[in-house]
This record gives sequence, structure tokens and C-alpha cells, in this order.
Amino acid sequence: MVPVTSRAKNRPADRPALADTAVRVGGDRLTSPIEPMEVTQEPRLEAAKIPPLDVTGVRTVAVGACLWLVALAALLPFYPTLQDQGRGWWLWTCVTGFLFGLLGLEYCRRRRRRLASQPEREVETSPLGAAGL
Repeated sequence: MVPVTSRAKNRPADRPALADTAVRVGGDRLTSPIEPMEVTQEPRLEAAKIPPLDVTGVRTVAVGACLWLVALAALLPFYPTLQDQGRGWWLWTCVTGFLFGLLGLEYCRRRRRRLASQPEREVETSPLGAAGL
């Protein structure tokens, strides 16, 4: 049978009140974890003032093109087996990835030269950071 609770006390008769179970250290009563704490100041958000990364993409595209070339070199010895199984297109995918990587590499190099020839300008950023607006 469940003990009856009164609405005035809102607890079973056999359980002590929360205030009675608060921890006492050195005679001072500590607040229980359920009691609300007083907030002393409003929280504020501040955006970090860091410059944007200087990324031209040359290294990223070069690494990607090299990975396609390594994949081509790894699959080349298996060309007859790949053709027999209908997977010869894997080699052509590697060739295409490498050629597009070279095209992207030239594009990124031109972009890097163009950016280096322009005077440095300050980039406006939102006070909210990457959230924008």
C-alpha cells in the first residue's frame, strides 16, 4: 500500500523534507542541489576576434590529385582482372580524377597568384561569428 501524502506537505510521512537532508559542514547549511541558485550577472556572448584562415587550396588539390595517381598505379597491375570482371572503368575513374586534379591545381595556383598581387584588405565579419547575420 502506498503511503498517503497530504497536499500541504506534498511528501510521504516516512520521508524527511528536502531541507532536513541538506548537507551541513562546520555548522553552515549548504544549499541542496534542487534549491534554485541566485544568478549574479547576465551571461554574454562574445565573438572571437580571429582572422580568417589563409587557404588557397593548392595543397589540398595537389594531395587529392596525388591520391588519384596512387590509386591508378595500384590498380594498373590488375587491369586484365578488372576487365574480365567488368570493372575496367575503375582505372578510367582514377585517370579522370588525376586529370581533373591537375586542372584544379592550375586553377588554385592562378587564384593564389591573383590574391598575392592584390593589396590585403580587412574582412568584415559578423559579431555573431560563424552564425552570421
